[in-house]
Amino acid sequence: MPILSAFGAARTIPGSSGVVNDYSYDFNGSSYLRYPSSSSFAIGTQEFSIECFVYLNSYPSYLSPAAVILDFGYAVTSGNQRVQFFINSSGQPAFVRNNRPVSSSSTSVISSEALSLSTWTYIAVSRLSTGVVHIYVNNNVRGTASNLSGTISSGTGVIPSVGTGSVETTRFLNGKISNLRFNLGSSISTATVPTSPLTAQATTKMLTCQSSTVKDNSVANGGGPWTLTNSGVLVSSSGPF
Repeated sequence: MPILSAFGAARTIPGSSGVVNDYSYDFNGSSYLRYPSSSSFAIGTQEFSIECFVYLNSYPSYLSPAAVILDFGYAVTSGNQRVQFFINSSGQPAFVRNNRPVSSSSTSVISSEALSLSTWTYIAVSRLSTGVVHIYVNNNVRGTASNLSGTISSGTGVIPSVGTGSVETTRFLNGKISNLRFNLGSSISTATVPTSPLTAQATTKMLTCQSSTVKDNSVANGGGPWTLTNSGVLVSSSGPF
């Protein structure tokens, strides 16, 4: 049945457009991917961006109030902050950093716009050189925070997860993710919905959920891709392009 895509054009789900890397990975509410532990994922004080297309089958329930896109877990070498990009139980993209060991509180930015179910939507979170963090939904800034500047300890000593939490391991996503990219050392200052599959850039540390096999397409692991641990994730020919 045709639906509106992130670009407002009718398309049929599922179905393949035949575009290279126009695939998605299907997360069924209990499946997930894990990256290896590496200091390459430690954000620190740098600019960054996390972006992808998402197709939700359902919103997370109040019993498990987050559907994780990317979770860096706790850092063990510089405090124990946790960093997570997720969809909340109201369908809103959100980015959170807990403030441990300084305090037990958390700092977050939440989109003012909820995502529609059964629709491909582009979402992103990015920290600019000024320290301001934006959440984007399609072509629009839908959330802004200035209190997420400074050091964000992520990735050091933990195993980043896609589709579930690294710590809260039942925060599963029920839907599809396509073209998930994490760039470190660069940011997104203007929201532009991609019209073709994302590629590895000089600052790309992760690139996945876009191939006909479950794999990472970055060259951040010493010039090659990371080896992913797959727990039940399937490839889908449904894609956003």
